Amino acid sequence: MTRPFTSLPAPVFGPGLENPAWLQPLRLSGELEPGQVPGQVVTVPAAEAQRALLGLIRFVVDIPADTSTVVVWERDGAELWVDVATVTLTCSDGLVTVGVTVGCDQLDKPVVMTVPLGVGTAQAPTGLVLTTVERLDGPDLVVARWSDAITAFAWEGLMELARRACAHLGKDKNGLPLIPGAIAATADALLVQPMSRNDLSALGR
Repeated sequence: MTRPFTSLPAPVFGPGLENPAWLQPLRLSGELEPGQVPGQVVTVPAAEAQRALLGLIRFVVDIPADTSTVVVWERDGAELWVDVATVTLTCSDGLVTVGVTVGCDQLDKPVVMTVPLGVGTAQAPTGLVLTTVERLDGPDLVVARWSDAITAFAWEGLMELARRACAHLGKDKNGLPLIPGAIAATADALLVQPMSRNDLSALGR
């Protein structure tokens, strides 16, 4: 389950990435109207995007600092261990790929599972619409039972990275942190478009 877009305390992405050079606050912070999209796009070099994801991944899986980075998922009597400290993020044109090492008693050795997430490009933005495959590549006993869980882990990690980046840029006119409006990728960078929240107060009336 993903978390709501709320205020974010520093550090943003963990030690050493409190104020990265690629994340500069908006000059219009505090002035954006509801639903407004500023001209500034966050361009995260691919290597820095991976560092940022590693810095926040404990938050995604809800484990405290200074504890094991291996979590165990359970489903229908089966278990899969996932080492979240091995998470990787790579970018290509219109594609973000998130990888993580997993294992179980039925495997001879751990395997790296990768999740391809189709995103927009700078020339063809798709907002927050992401696409992926239904069944990941890997051992049948893993992909048959765990493809959806591994995909959800990858998706939430990417969204949390985008959320934190936008929240760090500034706030809207109502004092609320900015949120992601679009995610895209190039061959060497992750692109995140911030926006202010839409006014939904009239819904349900």
